[in-house]
Amino acid sequence: MEMRILWVVLAFVLAVVVTTVVGTIAHTQFVLGRLTDLGIAVPFSERLSMTLHDVVGMGPMFGAIIGLGFLVAMAAGALVFWFAEVQRFLIYAVAGAVAVAVALTAMGMVYDITPIAGARSTAGFVAQMIAGALGGLVFARLSAQRAA
Repeated sequence: MEMRILWVVLAFVLAVVVTTVVGTIAHTQFVLGRLTDLGIAVPFSERLSMTLHDVVGMGPMFGAIIGLGFLVAMAAGALVFWFAEVQRFLIYAVAGAVAVAVALTAMGMVYDITPIAGARSTAGFVAQMIAGALGGLVFARLSAQRAA
């Protein structure tokens, strides 16, 4: 039983890390895309440098926000799966996507602007939700491996 709990915690942490890193990368690329739309050239080396800077700089705070959202979402997903006992991967992917959407929407309501600049467009918002869905899939996959 203790190993099962540790395995679920590890799955949760990895899901949050995946969502945070993919979401941060998406954020950076959407911001840089807006710069290129303005005619500013951004060489690949600068893209890479800025991306790594954002992962290190905004990752911890963004990860904490994702972690809080995932705590609620994965618990809700577990309840849905417990009652439905079908579509484990779909349930957790949707839970991850919804967690990110709710977090971004809540931040937007609190700050009157979405603090994650890369999520201010519809495409950027959807990219963040995809990052959440990927995290949900990571959680579903890893937490299922030790379910037996």
